[in-house]
Amino acid sequence: MSKWLKKVLTLKDIAQLYVEKRDQWLLLEIVASNPENQPTQFRLLAFSSDKDELHEYISEDDSWDWSKKYLMVMADPNKPCTIE
Repeated sequence: MSKWLKKVLTLKDIAQLYVEKRDQWLLLEIVASNPENQPTQFRLLAFSSDKDELHEYISEDDSWDWSKKYLMVMADPNKPCTIE
């Protein structure tokens, strides 16, 4: 199990996560946003090298909360970690 799973993460943590989970798809819940509605805190729900596995994760979870906001991103430390 990853030390990152289920923890509340900041943008700084996401930058480190991009390095540690390089070339993995990340499924993130947006936990908090600033007044401009830009995400500021996240929770890593799952990760995989196969994007389809994350789609399965979502579809197989009967308690999935569709009222929350989520991101699915590829961790690429060679690109700036910006979320707009």
